[in-house]
Amino acid sequence: MNPGDRPLIKQSYKFRLCGLDEAEGHIRVDSLIRALKALVKTAESATRLAATGRSGGRGAKPRWLKAALDFTVTGLEAGSTALTIDAPRLGDVLDLDLAQQDLWLAQPSTEDTSLDLGARATAEVQSSAAPGDYFDRNVLRAILGLGRAVRTPGVRYELIPEDQAGIGFALDASTCPEIEERLHLIPAPRAFVVSGRLDEIGHGLGRFQLLLDGGSLPGRLDRTYLDVELLRPLWGKLATVQGVVHFKSNGQARLIVARRISAHTKGDMIFETMPEVEIDVRTMADAVMEPERSSPVAGTLGKAMRHVDPMILWGTWPGDEPIEELLAQLD
Repeated sequence: MNPGDRPLIKQSYKFRLCGLDEAEGHIRVDSLIRALKALVKTAESATRLAATGRSGGRGAKPRWLKAALDFTVTGLEAGSTALTIDAPRLGDVLDLDLAQQDLWLAQPSTEDTSLDLGARATAEVQSSAAPGDYFDRNVLRAILGLGRAVRTPGVRYELIPEDQAGIGFALDASTCPEIEERLHLIPAPRAFVVSGRLDEIGHGLGRFQLLLDGGSLPGRLDRTYLDVELLRPLWGKLATVQGVVHFKSNGQARLIVARRISAHTKGDMIFETMPEVEIDVRTMADAVMEPERSSPVAGTLGKAMRHVDPMILWGTWPGDEPIEELLAQLD
């Protein structure tokens, strides 16, 4: 048997739909299709987020993601309509080496499946104190798609692992309005300038860690603007990164997508602070209702620039101007 032909070890789950407006054990085909598609989309988005820091992706799915989403429905049971679904363990997916640290932003267990990652996101988003480790806007939209898949009030969706190692969730359709509110509270990506030690972790894939006093900031290169080969002299050294930072719902930075990287200079010390945004529910709600009247949430660029929007620098640093000259424009 060829390695690619070996069967995957799969975990089994019960996917239950309770409160349907149907006879016991029955479900309309269109409702079933929508529910299954939404479940797969939730798992896909959560898995992409854990792997790359961004839940969306353009073009064809990579082979490892297709394999991770290779679910099999093995039975439809009576009672509260329940489907048995088998999902491959991530540790057994070909083209997906969990020991390869450069692939995963948040490395899962070898026992995890993509359904487990989707379940963590679905459970976290229903917590009022959720930091946003497992979800972003796209993951939230996928969860909302699941909650509204069956157009019957009072429907409850449950994922129940048959193995103790698995992760489950319960999602009531009635909670969708509260979940939708979280969409408005996730900070939008913002332009930042950040300086720290640049460590390559992607082995040519354009993945890196920017080491700062406040911790490490994962990043990846925007290949439209940067060629990884041109950056080899900077690996392991102090560097200054201009890019777009993506945030968690608690305002902490999740990822920076770099559009320019240069050697660190003395004036770059002001950028040696972890990017963050201040979360204020009232401000964010106002921004959603009246974006033209609301002011941007201030980013943190060090004590001297705490109330300066780094977007001012966006597009003004393509050449060799010293940072000092750019900062002088902010006075």
